[in-house]
Amino acid sequence: MSDREIRLALISGGMYDSLYHRIPEFERAFGVAVQIGFGGTHPELNAHLAAFDDPPYDLISTHTKYAPSQKRFLAPLDRFNTAGFFPSVIGLATIGDALYGVPRNIDLRLLHYRTDLMGTAPRSWEELVRTARELTRAPDLYGFAFTGMESGLFGTFFELVESAGAALFPNTLVPQVDNEGGRWALSVLRELYEGGAVPPQIVDWQYHDVHQCFRNGGAAMVADWPGYYASYTDQRSPVRTRFALARLPAGPAGRVCCNAGSHTFALTRNGAVKDAAHNLLDFLTAPEQQLLEARQGSVPVRQSVMEMQRHIATGPAAERLALLDHSIQSDLIIPPKLADFPGIEAILWRTVRDALTGRIQLADALVQIERQVAERVANAT
Repeated sequence: MSDREIRLALISGGMYDSLYHRIPEFERAFGVAVQIGFGGTHPELNAHLAAFDDPPYDLISTHTKYAPSQKRFLAPLDRFNTAGFFPSVIGLATIGDALYGVPRNIDLRLLHYRTDLMGTAPRSWEELVRTARELTRAPDLYGFAFTGMESGLFGTFFELVESAGAALFPNTLVPQVDNEGGRWALSVLRELYEGGAVPPQIVDWQYHDVHQCFRNGGAAMVADWPGYYASYTDQRSPVRTRFALARLPAGPAGRVCCNAGSHTFALTRNGAVKDAAHNLLDFLTAPEQQLLEARQGSVPVRQSVMEMQRHIATGPAAERLALLDHSIQSDLIIPPKLADFPGIEAILWRTVRDALTGRIQLADALVQIERQVAERVANAT
């Protein structure tokens, strides 16, 4: 492939693709041919890239929790100008002393709830479970919905465990969940599923499925990501005027926990030698592109774009930014930067799903999580 051709592997879906529609503008401006060689969900993208020692791409989508596992083929971004980005988000994308991805957004969830069905948002997970069961009118309406597989289920379990005072990633990196906090976290998920307060199909649902369930009026509550916000508020949305936002509920320890991170764009070692790839990285993360995604709901990582959004936001939009700011300042929990994170995440979500569906007992699931992760950590050191 010549220096005038760039090949990409990207995360795709409703909350990501509008940015890619601007790539032809870059091609015309720089005289470069850009080919999207792969597009898919993050699990699909991760699995695809993991199959190569030297992926045939110049620029990829990644995430601050997955980049450490991909470091063998990523290039340090010594040439990138980070001025104007929030330093904390640049820190998330830094591995060791080097930047290995340019942040695209700050990703964390808020609780979305139907104002025509409930007056206020639940303040605790126990209240959420109780309200969800009371509101469920299956199969037309369920009280809650969550992603029952892969990174979505991992994130929800992470939030529940930490909000109950247990530790998924202590200093040893071996989860400390075979305790009261871990049992409570699994019992919340089991009760929602076995009690019929969530759609039974969630065990096969990704993020977009949960989003569509709430948008179409099929759920009273979901915890959802900023990038879907514009889809909820557009003229075609059945819930456009019938929902509000709140922080996630608190756990038994009185703590609100939001699993968070940052989607990033990174250069491979192949792409790092191409000026055109560096130019595309600049283009995709420029203020104009971040403003485009901010208008759809994403939380910008450039200070100037955030200030612009705060200046123009009024009413519910301003309240949403205030909620996001509050959660960013007080609620974030961030997985450690582990080269084996995808493997550990897979152990966790698969075991949690087996527990919530009743395939294994809750106590056995917690023992299994600690044992399997301990073995994985030992083999990695």
